[in-house]
Amino acid sequence: MDTITHGIVGALAGKALFAGRDVPAGFAKSGESHALSSPTARAAIVACALGAMFPDIDIFAGPLEHNPLAIMEWHRNITHSAVMLPLWALLLAAVSIPLARLLKWKSPPFLTLFAIYAAGIATHIFLDLATSFGTMVWSPLRYSRPAWDWVFILDLTLTGVALVPQLAAWCYRDPGRFWRRAICVWAALTFGAFGAYFFASAAGYGFPIAVATVVSAIFAVIIFLPSAQGAGFRWTRASWCRAGLAVLCVYIGLAAAAHHKAFADVEHFAAAQHLQVESLAALPLPPTLTHWVGLVNTPEGVWRATLHEPGGAFESTQFYADAQSRNLIEQVRKLHDVQVYLWFARYPVWHVRQQEGQQTVVEISDVRFFREHVPDGAAAPQPAKGVPGIRPRPAGFTFEVIFDSGGRIISHGFREPE
Repeated sequence: MDTITHGIVGALAGKALFAGRDVPAGFAKSGESHALSSPTARAAIVACALGAMFPDIDIFAGPLEHNPLAIMEWHRNITHSAVMLPLWALLLAAVSIPLARLLKWKSPPFLTLFAIYAAGIATHIFLDLATSFGTMVWSPLRYSRPAWDWVFILDLTLTGVALVPQLAAWCYRDPGRFWRRAICVWAALTFGAFGAYFFASAAGYGFPIAVATVVSAIFAVIIFLPSAQGAGFRWTRASWCRAGLAVLCVYIGLAAAAHHKAFADVEHFAAAQHLQVESLAALPLPPTLTHWVGLVNTPEGVWRATLHEPGGAFESTQFYADAQSRNLIEQVRKLHDVQVYLWFARYPVWHVRQQEGQQTVVEISDVRFFREHVPDGAAAPQPAKGVPGIRPRPAGFTFEVIFDSGGRIISHGFREPE
């Protein structure tokens, strides 16, 4: 999950659970024209948001150490560990107490602050586990990469569910500024919805523009409807955010249920095709609840099938055969960087090609990161012996090793996407 979404979810949890007693604008004392917060609310909310973003501090390790494999080796490692969570929460709380004094913010007691940071970090670990990237949640005891495959790595629906109730609560905290705030918030959210439409289309995950229109209408209902008879001004910020947190949990639960159904459909597909299954998965594609990709690893290569839920209808099927140049592949497997790549990759496919200057290139791609439509893929409804290799267009996380005409390795590293 992206760091911004983690911060938004952390802020939502902070406002819903740790901000203390909040007096809404509708019940403010005479002379007060806006909602009133607990003295420790600011520190608690900021702590929960920072705790939720903290684990992604490991993204700076790669550039500092000039390690191109850091996103595989170090990202989602020790800072994302449930084992290390108490230590990180303890350190963050210890740093925050003097910092709060410096800023003249009233801080919650140390143990409360520790619990807030722990909760924020826990939301980060949970959301990353729910994606398909893999998280070393048990490091340093065990460096496996569990992945639940419930939601896409960048899920704008999840982000919106976490953000909208916080913005709506902000609009209702000051009656005198409500309409100005509400119109600006609705316009910004609508702009974001249509921006997501164009971004998704450009990235190969397009959806009908009518969806963006419906989403804008939903935003309008959430923001403006509670103003009728002043109901929204009588709701506390915590109430808004607890409702948002509940909806977020329901959404993740629905995603988990959709994944269960998609996984069963992929199993049925593999059985119907009589595949020799080594491993299989159902991975989410935008939008998470309805669009999925099934991956089946076999001794000959990897099958990739896109499907829609809840109906289980398959949209396309492609097979990516492994290269048969065993001598070259065995040499490549001995490289440390390749061993790291293969430890990370769940569905690797091998391809060998010739390029100018009598050089030979061995490519490894993880089918997890192929896009919706891979240009060089070919439909293959039935597997068979001798199926020709289908070269996937180089996507993110494609690793290549180049041999000279004498069979010596002259370079290796990630290939830039075309």
